[in-house]
Amino acid sequence: MEKFQQPIKIPTITTFDGRILLPSFQLPLTSGEIVGMHLDVFQIDCLLKYLQHYSNMNIFFRQEGHYERMTIFESLKFEKKLYNSNIEIDDALNITGLLKAKKLKIKNLSYSQLQRVKLAKLLIHEKPIHIIEEPYQNLDIETKRIVERTLNFLKEKGYTICLLSASLEDLMISTYSVFRIEDTGLEKFDLQEENSIDMKVDKQAIKLEKIPTKIKDKLVLFNPPEIDYIESVEGEVNVFVTGVAYPCSLTLSELERRLIHFGFFRCHRSYIVNLQKVREVITWSKNSYSLVLSGKERLNVPLSRSKLVELKEIIGI
Repeated sequence: MEKFQQPIKIPTITTFDGRILLPSFQLPLTSGEIVGMHLDVFQIDCLLKYLQHYSNMNIFFRQEGHYERMTIFESLKFEKKLYNSNIEIDDALNITGLLKAKKLKIKNLSYSQLQRVKLAKLLIHEKPIHIIEEPYQNLDIETKRIVERTLNFLKEKGYTICLLSASLEDLMISTYSVFRIEDTGLEKFDLQEENSIDMKVDKQAIKLEKIPTKIKDKLVLFNPPEIDYIESVEGEVNVFVTGVAYPCSLTLSELERRLIHFGFFRCHRSYIVNLQKVREVITWSKNSYSLVLSGKERLNVPLSRSKLVELKEIIGI
């Protein structure tokens, strides 16, 4: 199998009116590794359209056509002949949990079973790089386990796997190497296993400059400039980054103390906002105000009347 270690250069991709959908970046792919990319659905579509021109890649589309009159075994036999594969069909069926169902026709399969068939085809294709769109979306629990098992099998065989998903939680099932797209290019999420750091140091001497959020058993650490705003609803605190909410165990008051020196402002009893992201201050009525944040989507954060005077002093108006 061909070893692949060089990054792939992705050019800037724009809409017809010049709006940037994907900035230029390099996608680092190394043999025997699983990496994840946290993108929105439009970015995923753009990236797949570009990558499908690479001959050494197998693109796993979440939605694709099937020969519905064929059985599972017949479909895989066709793929094996088409790609001149050395993989035994029964081995692919066994890994994907389809061995007992191989005589079922494609048209009679559930959505999760269809995804397993696609995984089996992925094994048969034997290309060095596999780009997989939304690997866990809408799957039953057993199929999610099979997806994870299949990805680990490919990793152990030395293949390169890149997962594309709008769900950070899904990506973290299979990898700690998760990237996201920023205006400046590709950046890596700072992920840590919970309780993985066990150092005997003076906690008072530590100045934490990252904000911890949690998804399952993993911590996602954000640099303050990455955060748009923070919201507290019925005691549940969420940190918002590029429109996505990440649960946080810290209280709003604790976050305010940590972030005040980074340009964050308690604009409402339930909100903290990154003032560097504020584009407009809107007056809705005599007692109702709102802050509009910069970005692809027009985000609005409430501003209390009692905080308006303090905000004006901070920004010098």
